[in-house]
Amino acid sequence: MQLQPLEDRVTSLVTRVLACYVQLSQLPTLRPSSKVDGIFEDLVHLCCDTSHGDIVEKVLTHPKIIHIVTPLRCLCSIGEYQLEAHWTERILECGSQKEANVVFFAFPYYDNYLDLVQMELNALASVNRSGRPRRFAVLGSGPLPMTALCVISQSMKLNGDAVVVHNVDRDPWAIAKSSALCRRLGYRLDQISFQCAEVEDESLDLHEFDVVLLGGLVGTTSEQKQSIVAQIAKQMSPGAMLLLRSAHQMRTLLYPDNRQSPNLLDLD
Repeated sequence: MQLQPLEDRVTSLVTRVLACYVQLSQLPTLRPSSKVDGIFEDLVHLCCDTSHGDIVEKVLTHPKIIHIVTPLRCLCSIGEYQLEAHWTERILECGSQKEANVVFFAFPYYDNYLDLVQMELNALASVNRSGRPRRFAVLGSGPLPMTALCVISQSMKLNGDAVVVHNVDRDPWAIAKSSALCRRLGYRLDQISFQCAEVEDESLDLHEFDVVLLGGLVGTTSEQKQSIVAQIAKQMSPGAMLLLRSAHQMRTLLYPDNRQSPNLLDLD
């Protein structure tokens, strides 16, 4: 029986996603290399697919995709961490602040982060009636604190505001390296700070921050994210804003779609 065009497209996407998963899961390391980079580029290309909603739905609900989506997200999380660590080491190896900034700006997803942060700052401005936020906390900042550095640069560019960003990550190595990286790039301690802590730790005090941004790699399922958000919200001040990144359509193979959690902020 000849497949219909929609069925053919679904089968092709499922097969290619599964192939990426198998290849990544069989690699001894996900540190950047031509092979690792190529597989992730293929996967990201698939996840940026703009097929009709019916096709995307059939792909995402395919039994084989459901079976691998959580471990695939874990592999993507490891790969993203390894990519950030690689670039952080490259920047720290630079002999001068000028050279370090040149390498930093060459990070392959730098422009993506700038666009994302600009969109988020505009969104915050549209809902915040008490003035522009000045103190940010980034939870799950990783070894390369791109979000924090883009918040600092974009706030100055868009509004002329000097903001303070506090980075939190559970990995001591990531905190040590990202702190050293910011010093190498020329940032001051009154602009950006770091703390090693679990984001769900009840001792993590977030009351002084106007905005708390939860990194996309914190929690690989909507259920995990919901539990984390519930705890974080209890540690924030009334009126502070929680910024939660999400994904949609095929991109949910990389990150969970938090918009599908109707009780995400039900803290009772």
